[in-house]
Amino acid sequence: MTAREKSADKKDCLIGVIEDDPVTAALLETILERAGYTGVTFRSPAEFRKTSGSSSVDLLLLDWDMPGESGLEFLCSLREQEQTTTPVIFVTHYGDDERVAKGLNSGADDYVIKPVVAKVLVARIESVLRRLDHRPQAEDEWPPFEFDISNRSLRIAGEPRQVTDREYELMLFMFRRAGRVVSRETLLKHVWNLNSNVKTRSIDTHFSRLRKVFGLDGSSGWRLEGVYQKGYCLKQVPTSRVDDP
Repeated sequence: MTAREKSADKKDCLIGVIEDDPVTAALLETILERAGYTGVTFRSPAEFRKTSGSSSVDLLLLDWDMPGESGLEFLCSLREQEQTTTPVIFVTHYGDDERVAKGLNSGADDYVIKPVVAKVLVARIESVLRRLDHRPQAEDEWPPFEFDISNRSLRIAGEPRQVTDREYELMLFMFRRAGRVVSRETLLKHVWNLNSNVKTRSIDTHFSRLRKVFGLDGSSGWRLEGVYQKGYCLKQVPTSRVDDP
């Protein structure tokens, strides 16, 4: 695998940063970008839940002290109430043994103490992702859909299909997050490269075409659904019964 292919796979890994300090948040995003990852920042757990959610990111960097709800309270909520296994790394000024132990015992996958050393943070991220077997692949397959990453091409049931760059990126982004809700803001930023505040119907237009042209209405065994006030979800469904999208 070439360095370019490795970089592309890293960029597809979406890392959420929950940090209320804008300077620290900008630093973390810069570190992620330079390491080849894609980062998205949320100023509080409430903003994260409202605009994204744990199912739309591959890993979370979490501060301890935040207004309204501490990082520890948020982590406990994730693990106990939402029951998500999304990996979490604390990034905080607190380095005493008691807090480190409490964070790890509450479900954190690792713990990084500020001021952040870029190489250390990236190494910790990669270690957690390796443990989760988040490995880059030359091909991604969700039968009957097969994505050739190096050639940016698509086959459905073994047959090559014509696909635009945007359609390819959008489908691959959603398939890699199958079963998880992806927010409009996330799609605008990481597929369209637009500010998340931009008002556009482009997402709906593209999803409508993907349903009709590529069978993502359920007829292929996969269905793109809108999730009220949350975003969109790609689900695997029985092919014997197709509901209205």
